[in-house]
Amino acid sequence: MKNLRIIHHNAADQTVITASSQSGALTVANLLTDIKSEVWRSTGTNATLRAVFPSAALIGAVALPFCNLSSAATLRVRGYVLASDSTPAFDTGTVQACAHQPLGAWDWGLEPLGVNAFSYGGGAYGRIWFAPTWVEKLEIDIDDALNPAGYIEASRLVAGMYWSPESNADYGASVTADDASQHYRNEGGDLLTNVGPRSRKLALSLTAMSPPDRSKLMAILRGNGKSRPVFISLFPESDDPLLEQDHQVYGKLPDAAAVTTPQFERYSTSITVEEI
Repeated sequence: MKNLRIIHHNAADQTVITASSQSGALTVANLLTDIKSEVWRSTGTNATLRAVFPSAALIGAVALPFCNLSSAATLRVRGYVLASDSTPAFDTGTVQACAHQPLGAWDWGLEPLGVNAFSYGGGAYGRIWFAPTWVEKLEIDIDDALNPAGYIEASRLVAGMYWSPESNADYGASVTADDASQHYRNEGGDLLTNVGPRSRKLALSLTAMSPPDRSKLMAILRGNGKSRPVFISLFPESDDPLLEQDHQVYGKLPDAAAVTTPQFERYSTSITVEEI
């Protein structure tokens, strides 16, 4: 099992991004915002995103948090050392983007899907990991021929290098499905509910960090603080894709995290990441 991975710097935000197709006002520029209701939508079930960086960037993963991809969807990423190159430095080939993506609580044909569901626990996380490479351009092919919506929709593009600690997170990490709905009783005594948005929260502990890991994590905590999101995967490239899907979160730290020194040259912390 691979150790957890955190992308704390989203290099995609510095790119010039284009798409092979887009639908009306749902433009590809929406992939660079952290508002879930602002989405890019293709005009069909396959599309190519092209991201050009201002200078070479080290990239080891691409993720599409809050998308409508089905369990049959695939991603393919090609990276180019120079933006003008026609031959890629690497080609991942086609990889399942979110295998075994569950339908969750949604009833197909009855409940709103896609962007209308992203604030209420809907949507999947498409992702692909690959050997870190310095590139100036990425081409991301998305294919989801069986998508019942007839188009591809995504709220965010994440691309960057990840940090992975030498010692993995402790057993006992938890993922919580938060629900902001509130119950109340009417005059007839019935229990009714004001439906609120839903989100996930991932909590974990690292109690055996080495000095280099402590230094890197402190840099992440200082640099991102509570305002800049991170993409975290507790079980990256797991043999159980549903386990990986459930334990991926693109979110922010709700509170400051303390780093302690329980042993000589061993450091400890507990962090929580709350979905945006």
